[in-house]
Amino acid sequence: MKDSPVCMPVIIALCTLLAVYKPLQAQDTIRVHFDAFVERAIEHSAQLEARQKQVALAENRIREAQSLRVLPNLNLTTAHGFVPGVKSRNPDLSPGQYYLDPDLENDWEDWAFFTQAEISGLQPIYTWGAISNAIKAARSGADVARHEFHVQKESFKIQLFELYQSAILVKELERLVSDAKSQLNQAERELEKMREEGDPSLEEKDVFEFYIYKEEFLALELEVQQTALFVQRAWNVVLSAGRDELFLPKESFLDPVPVHIQDITFYQSSAINNRHELRGLSAAQEAARYGVSIARSQYYPSMFMGLSAGIGYTPNRPRQTNPFIRNSTNFQSVRAGIGFQQNLNFLQIRSNVQRSEIQLRQLRDYEDAAKDGIMLEIHDAYMDAKIAEARRSSKNNALRISNEWLRTEQIDFDIGFGDIKNLVDAVKKKMELEFEVTQLTYDYNLKLANLYHQAGLKLQELITTATNKD
Repeated sequence: MKDSPVCMPVIIALCTLLAVYKPLQAQDTIRVHFDAFVERAIEHSAQLEARQKQVALAENRIREAQSLRVLPNLNLTTAHGFVPGVKSRNPDLSPGQYYLDPDLENDWEDWAFFTQAEISGLQPIYTWGAISNAIKAARSGADVARHEFHVQKESFKIQLFELYQSAILVKELERLVSDAKSQLNQAERELEKMREEGDPSLEEKDVFEFYIYKEEFLALELEVQQTALFVQRAWNVVLSAGRDELFLPKESFLDPVPVHIQDITFYQSSAINNRHELRGLSAAQEAARYGVSIARSQYYPSMFMGLSAGIGYTPNRPRQTNPFIRNSTNFQSVRAGIGFQQNLNFLQIRSNVQRSEIQLRQLRDYEDAAKDGIMLEIHDAYMDAKIAEARRSSKNNALRISNEWLRTEQIDFDIGFGDIKNLVDAVKKKMELEFEVTQLTYDYNLKLANLYHQAGLKLQELITTATNKD
């Protein structure tokens, strides 16, 4: 064991390295389709969870309105304590007739526990539709809350689509940077070789231009790296990723969404039928109409049944036998009857009705304004998508021509008839067009997704063809 002092530091160092290395190895790379990406992001969205609570509150108001049907006013009151007894000096009076003794007095030497309970309630019989309309208004209010939740959810989905496409874009750009870097290194070697050989066709101007372009390319490479880090951090935040989880998009290549852009009238009609903003305004109008009916019902008397019962018991206080005399410490009573309730402030009722009608007309104006705004949004989104499609198609055609140019220059150079300057220019142009086409593909996908969003179409219909390909 003489070597133990020497081996111990080595063992400690190995254990430390293994402890550090193990978490790095334990990090799982999880590739997800857009469906799973959205599902997890929504599950961990505090903002959507808060909005969902608004829906729960609206549904609670439905149950509250329904509770108005059965004994909406039901109260129980109890009282407890110690009270003295009573004594009469008139021997001719029985305990049940103590109320006839004007000289009746408290017996301070006789104490007992006093208990009293009274329950009362009002049961509506006919309210001119006030209760039923209140329930319907609450249901319409819950529909409004649900549509507001869906509006926020769909807005969140379009943001998630952009973030998901950004991750694919970064991967595509990283691959293009790697390929371009290899081509630039090859071109640099050819330039240096011609420079060493003293090729008279090579001008110093061409060399300087190349190295300027290379430095600009290095700046682009750094920008892509920083963008990749930013996008990954955004993914980690949105997905609430743990330290041992690395989420990446399932797709490795950024392809244009294979969806044909239809006529603008299709998207306009879809928006009118499917936009949750318009559905929410329609539900709000229903709630307002029920509100007008509720306000008008106040003009008429509502019929109700009144119920009440009470009991009081104190052992040292006798119950009085006269039905018109009540001993509040020792009694029993039950009452029931039908009555009417009428608000006689008709000026106030009329003001309430007018306010409800104004709110209803206001909501109709909001709906008309919303439809006009949506039509403008559809027009802008449609124009943006068509322009993005045309730009990408044009640049993609230019890229195909550039590839042919590069192949021609490469063949000429290989057989000894080419010009290095033309070859470098072809390489540069091809790289530039590849980056532009990739960026335009990303823009086109986002523009088309925004068009779907503005039209109230399911983003899933777009995503299924765009991102769920194996």
